[in-house]
Amino acid sequence: MSSKKQLGLLSLCILSVLFLAGCDVDAIWVSRAELNFERDTNPMYFDVANASTELGTIDIHVKPNKNWILVSPDVVPSEAPRGGSLVGNKIEVRIDRSLITKEGENEGNITLSAPGVKSVSIRVKVVQDRLVERLDKLNIQTPVVTYSSPYLVELAFSLRDGTNRSVTGEPAQFQVYGWEDDLAVGPSHGLLMQRGAARQLWMEVILDYSAYMRNLPNAIDEMENAVTDMLLPELNEDVFVGVSGFYRDNLSSSLLIPFTMNHAYVADKIKKIRAEQFSGWASGSRVYDALASSLSRFSALESNATDEKYIVLFCNGIDTSSLVSAPSIISSAKKLGVRIVVITFGDTMEAADLITVALGTGGRAISAASIEELHYSFQRVVEDLSGQYVIRWASLRRDNKNVTPSIKLIYGNTEASWRADKSFRALSYAGDPLQGKVVLMQSDTPDNSTVFLRAAYVPNGIEDLRLHVQSAYPFTTSVVSASNDGLLANWTMDIEDDGEDGQWITLSGSQPLPFASFGAMLRFDFDEAVDDPFTLFEIDESIYFDGQDFILVNY
Repeated sequence: MSSKKQLGLLSLCILSVLFLAGCDVDAIWVSRAELNFERDTNPMYFDVANASTELGTIDIHVKPNKNWILVSPDVVPSEAPRGGSLVGNKIEVRIDRSLITKEGENEGNITLSAPGVKSVSIRVKVVQDRLVERLDKLNIQTPVVTYSSPYLVELAFSLRDGTNRSVTGEPAQFQVYGWEDDLAVGPSHGLLMQRGAARQLWMEVILDYSAYMRNLPNAIDEMENAVTDMLLPELNEDVFVGVSGFYRDNLSSSLLIPFTMNHAYVADKIKKIRAEQFSGWASGSRVYDALASSLSRFSALESNATDEKYIVLFCNGIDTSSLVSAPSIISSAKKLGVRIVVITFGDTMEAADLITVALGTGGRAISAASIEELHYSFQRVVEDLSGQYVIRWASLRRDNKNVTPSIKLIYGNTEASWRADKSFRALSYAGDPLQGKVVLMQSDTPDNSTVFLRAAYVPNGIEDLRLHVQSAYPFTTSVVSASNDGLLANWTMDIEDDGEDGQWITLSGSQPLPFASFGAMLRFDFDEAVDDPFTLFEIDESIYFDGQDFILVNY
């Protein structure tokens, strides 16, 4: 090749490079041009993809221009379209409100860029009513203190990290300290941390079948799937779940499934709601009226003060026809100890009041601008349920002095402390510390009944249990597993027929049950629905030699 041709080719290459460098190509596709958080404290999401068929995989950099905008991941390897379809990658965006320095409306943007490619920006908007302090790495939130007999101090709370995300470690991973004023409590008091799921939990799910939800493609299918495929499998087997719903503005919300522990039954009935309950035309929504109806059912429950109670509301965020107001809902929920979790769908949400309801009751508001975002957003609900804890001990005080309990937790290299907002006076909660308390919780469907034996309080030195149980109906007995926070999960069980339609059930463990602990113990299953499951239910006290006994507090 002549030197003249070589020079011509070199010049062409240089010109090509200069041309490409000066003319970036359109290649970055994003699913949204704006993220409007308003007052929402939960993350939002958008999809990003490489839209160019001429480029291979490109690294798309995701960079916010404000320090209070947090993105993950910040670099995305993005493939070229495959088979004519974009290969999307999901970006999570969170707002660290502790870094916002101006009250009112705040605005920033996220720039997506790659070498040789035109950049794209997404606007981010938030509303900050007041400036907030920066969260620590470990934070005790929504704490509730309960005192009860015999001399029990119980602190229930949720744990969040510095980004307001739930901390979901196992109780054994925490170092736990407690005090009564300046006096430390410890093993002799039964100081123990348990998951909040070890408590009895009641949950009503409210589903929106109004015209606003029906007008969102696949919204109702995904709403139902979120409950049946994501929520129910994460719950302990002894959680009571009920379902209600609404679909017309001229009708009140309906109780579709009464409280039951049969989660398979709940899932099956949810799939039949549209065919069996809400067929025909739909109209406006009555979100707040539905919440009020649900709260009235919680008010009628014969539940323990320490039971966990939740409402999980799925809706479009629009209310057209309710007679009840948001402040009334907050007031009633707080009196009943019910936390409200709100999951809203769609870009046309009018959810500011619902966010206030959720936060005002110790719950959480989750928004999903698209159905694709629902599963990512809903993981926060599951995390929140796993991020609840209880610390309990039995005070050794027997005097008339008022003391204030406090706790400290250490988790890895982080720690958090909390001091109760009301004092404890031992004589006000006197009782026999050797007398254990158990409760029977029954759940029914049209075809079967299930009964759980739960411990409300375990005295010291319990290494064995022996029960005499009789019934007019056949039943099976099983130990509640560790995955369901069963107290007897590592114990052995021996069952003998008593010859009179009953069983002698003997359980023993290598270690005594934790002093002052609580939780599910045994499960009894009946193959038919029964009103009175047992004709006899007794706990044999003759096996104890230090004065321990148990009483059945509701049977």
